[in-house]
Amino acid sequence: MRARLLQWRARMLFEEATTGWLSYNRRHKPRTQIHYKMVIERFIAFAPVYAADLKAQHIERYIEHVLEKYINRTANAHLTALKSFCRWLTEYYDLPNPCLKIKMLDEDPPQVRVLNDREYQKVLAVCKPNEWDVICFLFHTGLRSNEFQQLTWANITHDRHFINLTGKGRRQRLIPLNKTCQEILDRFPQKPGSTTIEFSKSYKSRGSLYRLCKKLARHAGIPRFGPHAIRHYFSTALYRKGIPVQFISICLGHADTKTTEKIYIHLWPPKDLLGVTDCLDNIHQ
Repeated sequence: MRARLLQWRARMLFEEATTGWLSYNRRHKPRTQIHYKMVIERFIAFAPVYAADLKAQHIERYIEHVLEKYINRTANAHLTALKSFCRWLTEYYDLPNPCLKIKMLDEDPPQVRVLNDREYQKVLAVCKPNEWDVICFLFHTGLRSNEFQQLTWANITHDRHFINLTGKGRRQRLIPLNKTCQEILDRFPQKPGSTTIEFSKSYKSRGSLYRLCKKLARHAGIPRFGPHAIRHYFSTALYRKGIPVQFISICLGHADTKTTEKIYIHLWPPKDLLGVTDCLDNIHQ
């Protein structure tokens, strides 16, 4: 009888903890909430164990199961969710953290599309005035598409020098506004009682920015690209101008410079390395 009671309490604890954790995750973006819910549901179906019996091997077997179909990056996304859940168990139920010593998997650099200088100029040449403002603003700020779509005058500092926003991972950051961005904003003054930035209001719906980029690529006669390719171009252009990777990372809203380097360092053109070793020519003379 006592054993059954303990099992019932353990099962209820797991269900209660799952519900509590999902409620706690409402602080995250909707897409993150959906992902976390999907992961915990799949994990429970794969390893139906009680919370008190949860061990590292259950997590590791699940990740191995994920890797049977998906790449390391996907497995890491699942592992991130499970690590969050295990931290929740530890904090609120004083249980050992089974994920504590499980390390994230090494990932290959993502295959990304990035605009180059020639393509960017071709795109600008076929833009209508409002489209030019949108593409330029994306390039000069490095904003993610959802960040651009949610941007309001409340995010623009009074002196027009910065964008102040909360981005991915609920990380708050300041993005400097250069002269080009300030001139774009000046063309669309704030209307009394409104926080909407006029030049962006036509691109609030999901996929609208991608459709714009797709159309412009077709008109410019270049391979298809999306708004994220402009963000990649922003980061590589800054690097080639000599801006330290730490500053680029801050502008992009990455958690640390390792993320920036992992994603972007392989995109920098080989010609940028020319001359790097010239300083060694006279060492042996």
